[in-house]
Amino acid sequence: MRKLTAQLYSLIFLLGLLVLSACGDKPAHLQTSGFAVRAPDSDISFDDYLDSTRAQLANALSVVYERAGPSPFGDDYPLERTLQMRAPYEIREAPLCEAGEPRTGYLLIHGLTDSPYLLSAVARSLAGRSPCSVVRSVLLPGHGTVPGDSLKVHRDEWRQITRYGVDSFRGRVNELYLVGYSAGATLAVEYADQNRDDSFLAGLVLMSPAMALPDPNVRFAPYVRWFMDWLGTERERDAAKYETLAINAGAEFYLLVRELGWRQMQALELPVFMVVSGVDATVDVSAAADFFCEKAPRNRRHLLWYSSANDASEQLTNCGGISVESIVDTEHRIVSVSHVGITIPGNDPHYGRDAGYRQCLHYSAVAERFEQCLADDIETVYGERSLLLDGLYDGRLMRRATFNPAFASMMQRVDCFLADTCY
Repeated sequence: MRKLTAQLYSLIFLLGLLVLSACGDKPAHLQTSGFAVRAPDSDISFDDYLDSTRAQLANALSVVYERAGPSPFGDDYPLERTLQMRAPYEIREAPLCEAGEPRTGYLLIHGLTDSPYLLSAVARSLAGRSPCSVVRSVLLPGHGTVPGDSLKVHRDEWRQITRYGVDSFRGRVNELYLVGYSAGATLAVEYADQNRDDSFLAGLVLMSPAMALPDPNVRFAPYVRWFMDWLGTERERDAAKYETLAINAGAEFYLLVRELGWRQMQALELPVFMVVSGVDATVDVSAAADFFCEKAPRNRRHLLWYSSANDASEQLTNCGGISVESIVDTEHRIVSVSHVGITIPGNDPHYGRDAGYRQCLHYSAVAERFEQCLADDIETVYGERSLLLDGLYDGRLMRRATFNPAFASMMQRVDCFLADTCY
């Protein structure tokens, strides 16, 4: 009874915020733009998809954001750079690839509220594996423009763009790897499970995979979205992705993960490479470890687990194929890698350690702490918000780590795994 009462109180609290969400005029970025990106028809060429999506993004960004000035994300982010960061892309095979030589494709699928930029460094690394590599990213519907365009998006649209992305490679490459980050990993696993007889698929690379979500209240999201639009709102400082989460998008994410039902599916036969942060605050890493041990094929799998203080690495099942690597670097004030940083190198011009963007959204309700987190380059540490106690880590403010200091070695492990020379 007490458990049921607590759940009801949680739901009542969420519904009680309806009054706040209904007050005042909505800023332009919290309304639909009229240029929301959708999944293309199956007969649209990938080049046409890139062109049309880029045009929609340009319209949305110029009409909505540039009302606030020519550089709404700061002087370093003019419209063209912001557009380039958010748009899907293709890295084609190099001129050195001879006619008739086998080609390998990589489809990159980003996560919730994100854009293809979050996997851009991974894309460049994969393209460098061979002159015959073809790398393509897709933009999940409802993303890239303004958060308001995620108010009506449905998970089936994300499934549709995944299918479109896979089919766009047919006849172009000999084999295809699905590379998914967070919700993109969920989509990749679901596609592989539902297309087991497709010999075209060669393997999965799953980064910060969402096999389950840690917050039990997320199950209320499919109902709360009918009464509220937003789980808090931000002013949108990040040129690469949304900072404001629509409850509808969170609900669709939750339903996507739930419908995957991976615990009931048969073990996969495709090779699986996974990488997670042991203190990930966005997805359930224990479920990710269970998925790896129960559903990834033995002798064709590898899990790279980044450990830090207070994570659960000592509880990992010794099921084979797991490497635990410490990510703590006191000299550079790094206490852990986070969910949002695994795919980003430390020298990234936007998210890197010395770059301009700093992730302090967990302090956004306390203006003084938020501003101090943005400005303090001496005492503030980098890590995952799950390590915070009363908003602090060992008495210090924390920026959420938007980069992976071990990115290069991670991609070396991916390369070895795909080449089947290391494990």
